Amino acid sequence: MAHQPELDLSEDAPLHGGQATGRGRVSGRRVQRTVNFDQEVLDRARAAAAHLATHTPEAGVRSLADIVNPAVADRVAELEERFNSGQPFDPVMRLPVGRPRDWPEA
Repeated sequence: MAHQPELDLSEDAPLHGGQATGRGRVSGRRVQRTVNFDQEVLDRARAAAAHLATHTPEAGVRSLADIVNPAVADRVAELEERFNSGQPFDPVMRLPVGRPRDWPEA
């Protein structure tokens, strides 16, 4: 059997054909990722998380992740409903870096 080269699975490595689909979902496991936020949104979210964690325990917010995870989950559910008949999108191992070439400039 021929030796298969190892794939570079780092976040910034280019995708190759057949590499975009992959692992199934792992539920409940938290992973650290780098995400770029608009500065104002991040500042507001951090302030909310700090205030709520300290002064309002009934809000259920102990960290920035407690704000970000539900917000992302809600947005993804909305996108699945709107663009994928309410079904989850096919899983991917990682996203390609940069903006797709055929998108108009913003």
